[in-house]
Amino acid sequence: MRDVGGKSSEVKASQSHRKKHMSSKHFAPAFTAAWFLLAASNSGFAQNWILTEANTNYEWQAVACSTNGSKLVAVAFDDGLGDGGPICTSTNAGAIWTETSAPTNVCWQSVASSAAGTKLVAVINQDLSGNPGPIYVSTNSGKAWKVTTAPLDNWLCVASSADGSKLVAVDSGSGDGLIYSSTNSGNNWNPTAAPGNFWSAVASSTDGSKLAATDSGFGDGLIYVSTNFGNTWTPTLAPVNPWSCIASSADGTRLVAANSGFGDGLIYVSTNSGNTWNPTQAPTNQWSCVASSADGTRLVAADSGYGDGLIYLSTDAGNSWTPTGQIGFWNSVAASADGSVLSAAAYPGGIYILQTTPALSLVRSGTNLVVSWQNSSAGTGLALQQISNLAATNWTAVTPLPGLTNGWYTAIVPLALNTNRFYRLEGP
Repeated sequence: MRDVGGKSSEVKASQSHRKKHMSSKHFAPAFTAAWFLLAASNSGFAQNWILTEANTNYEWQAVACSTNGSKLVAVAFDDGLGDGGPICTSTNAGAIWTETSAPTNVCWQSVASSAAGTKLVAVINQDLSGNPGPIYVSTNSGKAWKVTTAPLDNWLCVASSADGSKLVAVDSGSGDGLIYSSTNSGNNWNPTAAPGNFWSAVASSTDGSKLAATDSGFGDGLIYVSTNFGNTWTPTLAPVNPWSCIASSADGTRLVAANSGFGDGLIYVSTNSGNTWNPTQAPTNQWSCVASSADGTRLVAADSGYGDGLIYLSTDAGNSWTPTGQIGFWNSVAASADGSVLSAAAYPGGIYILQTTPALSLVRSGTNLVVSWQNSSAGTGLALQQISNLAATNWTAVTPLPGLTNGWYTAIVPLALNTNRFYRLEGP
């Protein structure tokens, strides 16, 4: 703030609200001819998780999303009554869920999605009799599913390349203990060169060339990486732990892994494709799941519910972590490519969504006001509106319409003369 024209500066309070089904508003302070305020854009996460309409009785085991976070797929271990679970999808960030035609007499364990959300792969841990299960794929966003030629196994985790052609799945060790891969969207599967182990999680770069897999601690307790589509695997220098989860950046250079709390209970990161690992400042917990943005700077980690039950967020590649207020028995988290749309699955509890509300930046430029906000998945479809009195309801669209340049939406409007003017982003 600064003094203009001999009059003292003044600050108008900004307000932010959320509408049902995750649409959002962000109000920005107004300018008058006598004063202006420079409002810095907020690059952090919002802190409010919203419960979606997904069935809260199902034992949701895993959730995955498209690059923009709008298309979701979730698998349930059972229906809450021990009778097996469904696979459900959403095309509007969890506002509406639809049960797919996938079998419901099995215990689904993990699911992965292509960048567009059209190609899906889901693995079964066991059927209702406790027998190992197959792997299913869908090429039409879950409308139809087909069983693949992958062997029957106690599958625990699956990952996919961005185009959905290269898949990797790990067995829990209760089956053959191997890691399998497919290079043709699941039509054929072959065991990789990874050693037999009690695998707990696997992650893939977007091109499928760089892979990382964790042992649950019932095997050697190591983290392994591959840089050639699984043809060879190398144990890393990560400490021996009962690892529960791992996630990768798009290029596979940044990795994040956590353990269940029966080890040191910490979260570790690597910035060189797993060659070296360092513990983060995340608190000791019984971590169950992690997710990463495409660039590896925005991370999400959730406790299983047997620690503090919280979900933690990092916007600086794990250097610092912030707890969110939603407590649950978390089984899975997923993130859009830019990290602005997050999803989390719990049992009991359901499926939650967290969207970062874009913050407006206001900058004076001569006799004009530059109103801008950063483009993000959470900001898709938002409209810039203005009003002179917050007690009124007749918000109007700002013209000319904002343009998108270098990842920022920007509108240039004349300064308000002798009146207040407030701006907001209105969700669709």
